[in-house]
Amino acid sequence: SETPPPLPEFQRALDRACQFWLISTKKAVLTREYFVALQQFFEKGRGLYIWGDNDPYYVDANVLGPMLFGATLSGNRRGCRVVNQRGSGTVGFNQHLITTGLEHLFEGDTVATVSDPRLVLQPILYGSAGNLITAVYDREGRRAIFDGAYTRLYCHWDDAGTARYVVNCAVWLFNHERNLAQVRERSRAQALALRGKGRWR
Repeated sequence: SETPPPLPEFQRALDRACQFWLISTKKAVLTREYFVALQQFFEKGRGLYIWGDNDPYYVDANVLGPMLFGATLSGNRRGCRVVNQRGSGTVGFNQHLITTGLEHLFEGDTVATVSDPRLVLQPILYGSAGNLITAVYDREGRRAIFDGAYTRLYCHWDDAGTARYVVNCAVWLFNHERNLAQVRERSRAQALALRGKGRWR
């Protein structure tokens, strides 16, 4: 929907979520309070997928991207190609957990280009024009995907490409490694607390 729920309802939904997928349009939908809520969500280690597309379909993405890691989307490149894993060339997708098992991947119809001036993102997908379309952030237990081609979600959908890619992304953003570490830490803390009570008695 292009109308977000009231902020308290939005925040309650975020409290129950492990990840949030934002699809930008050509107009601003979220206000600063919503972006701050998403920034706090991200800083807690919850996953974010930030989707945009060709100019001008990246308005909200270009608010949240700079807030979190200084990255933006720009431009309007013609894509509409199916790409494979990168070899020695500049086109295709890199090996990563989110591209595991992919035979090929549709780059998108018309696409935006990712700009990462801080060099904090890991490149994932380079389009047929040689431009960076998709990149990931994976630092200090925080994960996000920044993508300039949401047309991939409804154009040329196929099981060997986009369908598997979307599942991979959802699993990766769940951040099992971080969640498992937190569970182990809580278990250790509880065990120490119980031992402490036992010694006190």
